[in-house]
Amino acid sequence: MHARATTSWPCPDGRPLLGANGTEAMTALLAQDDGRPGAGHQAQALVDYMKVGPFMGREAIGALAREYPLLLHLDDTLSGDAPLSEETLARIEGWVRLSGTPWTSAHIGFAVADVTLDQALISQPLSQVLGRERALGNIVRNATQLARRLPVPLLLENLPLFPNAAHLLICEPDFVSDALEATGCDLLLDLAHAQVSADILGYEVHDYISRLPLNRVRELHLSGPRPLGEIDPQRQAIILDNARTVAEHLSFDEESLVDAHGSLRDVDYALLEWTLARTRPWAISLEYFRDPDALRSQLLRLAHIIGRSTTPAC
Repeated sequence: MHARATTSWPCPDGRPLLGANGTEAMTALLAQDDGRPGAGHQAQALVDYMKVGPFMGREAIGALAREYPLLLHLDDTLSGDAPLSEETLARIEGWVRLSGTPWTSAHIGFAVADVTLDQALISQPLSQVLGRERALGNIVRNATQLARRLPVPLLLENLPLFPNAAHLLICEPDFVSDALEATGCDLLLDLAHAQVSADILGYEVHDYISRLPLNRVRELHLSGPRPLGEIDPQRQAIILDNARTVAEHLSFDEESLVDAHGSLRDVDYALLEWTLARTRPWAISLEYFRDPDALRSQLLRLAHIIGRSTTPAC
């Protein structure tokens, strides 16, 4: 196992930290700026940290940890029927120590037991849906177990309502609130996820977000959702196939929002500013990962919104 990262975290001076996924687009952005005459480390100055996940592998995360502060986002599922194994707990603790993350986060869980993140995007029989009490109980038990094991705080992230059985129940704002209250964990509020869930559940988005415990928001995730009709036709077909399996529970069509990880639009920036007026997050993570120039422009606009200089804070 790699040694724990020693990169020090920046001092934000009262503002949220700003970060981006440690993706090829961010790497390309770093390379662009380092290659420009006189550019120095302008790209590094665009962000305070890189967001990483176990899917990247130990070698990649270890290499990044030697250069940048890292924030770890987990990909384990917390809604399984069995408690987390010692092997799982030790593996997650290893990722935390490798990355040097000051806190970590996990998706809140699903309405069916024992599915991975990828499996949760595949149609599940409605007969597999856990009741609210059982789903909440599994999540509370497993999240509490993990939080007690880790040397850093654990945040739980709200999920987008992907139209299938795995996502029933768990995107309701009162379910999220109850899980946070019962576990004592704070909230990673993904604004794109909130927009998607609000749209499909029939909430006005500000009302949906207001029903969450905003005093517990510690991190924000940002990306641009899109109406189903604007995304890749192949993915459209997959989503519509899923939606047919829950048609008796959810209304879903080509105008419905989906979690597309697109670039931010004016409506997304406006929602961020509205949210910042009501929360005090430690960090804001941009989850756009495509064009480097679009990534740069979004980071610069976000820096302006939070009052962040594009030179290192300290």
